[in-house]
Amino acid sequence: MNSNQPGVVLRFQAKAGKGEELFDLVTDMHYSGDPDGPTDWSLSRDAENPDVMWAFEFYRDQASFDRHYSDPRLDEGHQRVFDLLETQTGVDSSMRADVHIVASS
Repeated sequence: MNSNQPGVVLRFQAKAGKGEELFDLVTDMHYSGDPDGPTDWSLSRDAENPDVMWAFEFYRDQASFDRHYSDPRLDEGHQRVFDLLETQTGVDSSMRADVHIVASS
């Protein structure tokens, strides 16, 4: 991983009991063969809630990041993820932060 490499941090709260399905789906999506997909990624389960996923994705460069997130072929998979997420009074309980690496091991 390189300094200033673009990425995203995601927090997903699955519907009750749907955490495993969410992890399986998102894991499979990372093996889609998308040349602009993340070069480094990690899915982590919240220690206190098995239905919460933290995803960390990092991309080769800003151009590949932009192409990946604007690729309409990924819309169906993203919609399947959204369908598994918990909502509270119509508000999505997920979180997304675009980030850039400062330092890594």
